[in-house]
Amino acid sequence: MGKNKKYVLISEFNLNDSNRGNAALAYGSIEFLKEKLFLKGDEELISIYVYRNRFRKSNILPSSVSLEVDGVKWHHTWIRVFFIEWLLFLKFGLLNPFSRFGRVVRHSVLSVALNGGDGFSDIYGTSTFLSRLKVSYIAIKRSIPLILMPQTIGPFSQKANREIADKLLKYSKKIYVRDTQFVDELDKMGLKYEQTKDLSYYMKPQPWDIQIDKGTIGINVSGLAYSNKYRSLSGQFECYPILIDRLITHFRDMGHQIVLIPHSYNYQNPEKDNDDMIACKQAFDRLKDKSGVSIIDKDLISPQAKYIISKLSFFVGTRMHANFAAIYTNVPVFGLSYSYKFKGAFDANGLDGEKQTVMVKNITEEEIPRILKKVDAFYQSIVR
Repeated sequence: MGKNKKYVLISEFNLNDSNRGNAALAYGSIEFLKEKLFLKGDEELISIYVYRNRFRKSNILPSSVSLEVDGVKWHHTWIRVFFIEWLLFLKFGLLNPFSRFGRVVRHSVLSVALNGGDGFSDIYGTSTFLSRLKVSYIAIKRSIPLILMPQTIGPFSQKANREIADKLLKYSKKIYVRDTQFVDELDKMGLKYEQTKDLSYYMKPQPWDIQIDKGTIGINVSGLAYSNKYRSLSGQFECYPILIDRLITHFRDMGHQIVLIPHSYNYQNPEKDNDDMIACKQAFDRLKDKSGVSIIDKDLISPQAKYIISKLSFFVGTRMHANFAAIYTNVPVFGLSYSYKFKGAFDANGLDGEKQTVMVKNITEEEIPRILKKVDAFYQSIVR
């Protein structure tokens, strides 16, 4: 890290994120920032990780990765910051001039907030919302320009979280949104914004060795919903496994091959209450008749996941970025929604959010036939 190096702080830039949607944001962000003229090609990308255990070697050493985008090589580094150093900076603006964190922050020219694509919200809980704001806090403390990347803003259930969000929005040099769900609020605050496509649009599919037969239907099973135990959303998806079972059966009985596709999963160390691979396997095991149904049991990187979705004839997804992979590769798609972000994102991309999404949070078993009828009605409209 040279003395004259220019750094760009970027939140949650992780090409190997278990959530392939978050990884897609990392892949797409460089191309987006170049297109918008925020990156010139000579900057190093930096993300911040705050740790407490000094004796764990992985918490001290930085981890770096290089990637090439359109012939330009980029370098990204995660910097580990001891929590006391972080708190001193956060509370008092103090920087250790001899630490890696202190040196980088003093030479940072831009802060870029990805926030997980839809994490500028407390829908996943307050702790998750706050954990994604480190580069935004640094920007305010050091008067560094802040770019809020394309995402769904809100909803906010806690007043304190909304107040934090408002402060960051008012400070931002540029606000990008991927839908219109929060634009009325931005208008009320007198803030300018630009609507664009989600960052995953800019990530190209990467072909790999798989054969998908014509007419195959893909279903993304969300571990978040299937476990029904994920943080603040716990207890709101009791009937989701029943819905998935009937969706699979419905399309398989129509003569289609069905592929269950995980999109947020860790192949080596799964997160029990939020792992799509676990959910796909549980959904498969639940089936009385497993004929014509398979699982993508492979540790795919995000561009590979986008490739397989691009080869389907129809896709039903619960993870928003799995749906984006279908949307941006022109695959007919239906979204099983647990937030207003789904309808807004579909509408913003020229689809019909009313016809192509349905809320599956807090549904009863009695509502499942209505949901199946809605999914089937859209499917029939595209095959006529």
